[in-house]
Amino acid sequence: MKNVRAAVVGLAWGQMHLDALRRVKDLEIVAVCDCDAERAKTIAKNAGIKNYCADARELFARDDIDLITLATPPATHYDLANQALLAKKAVLCEAPVGLNSQNAEKLFKTARQRKMASAVAFQTRYLPSYAYARELIAEEYLGEFLRATVAFQMAQPWGLSGAQGESSSWATNDQRGGGIMRNVAAHFIDALLWWFGSAQLALGERATMFSQVRRPVQVGHETKIEKFTATADDAFTAMLKFEDGGIALLNFVSGARQDTPWSITLVGSRATLQITSGALSGKRDTERDFGQLQIPRRLELPDRPREPLMWALTELVTDLTKQMRGQSLEGRAPPTFQEAATTYRVMEAIQRSSDDKLWTAI
Repeated sequence: MKNVRAAVVGLAWGQMHLDALRRVKDLEIVAVCDCDAERAKTIAKNAGIKNYCADARELFARDDIDLITLATPPATHYDLANQALLAKKAVLCEAPVGLNSQNAEKLFKTARQRKMASAVAFQTRYLPSYAYARELIAEEYLGEFLRATVAFQMAQPWGLSGAQGESSSWATNDQRGGGIMRNVAAHFIDALLWWFGSAQLALGERATMFSQVRRPVQVGHETKIEKFTATADDAFTAMLKFEDGGIALLNFVSGARQDTPWSITLVGSRATLQITSGALSGKRDTERDFGQLQIPRRLELPDRPREPLMWALTELVTDLTKQMRGQSLEGRAPPTFQEAATTYRVMEAIQRSSDDKLWTAI
């Protein structure tokens, strides 16, 4: 395989996919697709991409496409990814994958049966601070894992931040895969599982604090107010107990009237690590001061510190294209649908715990 020929489906959040794919060596973007045909046409023209469409099935039928990347709402993930895999296309899918862990497991089995490369966009694993933290944890920098604390706060209520793209009514709809847990916390949960292995128990409380959503929408030359009722969580708190005895505390809140830097604090018997908005700091018992750690150059991303998530996605897609070519991945591999299913099972346990007000097995 000379050049990997790719197509991007979903052009709201998918514009990050376009930016990332442009930076992958030996990859050509053949087509883009969006349910808004005019948007697809405009983005294709501006990006110099020859082909565009409003129906992804047109892409699955093409012989000149090797890789499909999906940046559509969660409720569409399973059907689109499944159709792409059955059409013998490699797939990169945004998280969360589908609406439940069963969707992700089925996709993993289909990809394996079809012998197609696939990955989930848990690109935070490729951030230098995350990758180096994993290496340090593996080297027992922390000693025994004791506690992890994850804190995330947004100024606007979830669904009004713009982070979910222009058509964000799905983001506040629980039945359509919305919510801050599935769409933000999933990446943090994936990281905790990546660092510390399986979690056994969950205790959680999901909340919809701002149920009546009012959002300005541009209609022609007028700005109108769109109103709808939110059913997905815009805040949640959870506690996870890991197999080795460590406990993680997660606190996610939106509508707090101010944005604050997100942070992850990892406490062990011999040291503490902390990631704050991408910077990694730490202190071992043998050291005097708590301070920023020097990350090895081999883990750094280009264009630092601008657009780290986009560059991390570039690295993930680079690994996926190597996988497609049968090349060595040098000790790292793209996150799989099976790993997405594991992350989803944690979130499902949190949801059951919130409903039952009990510790729940994962």
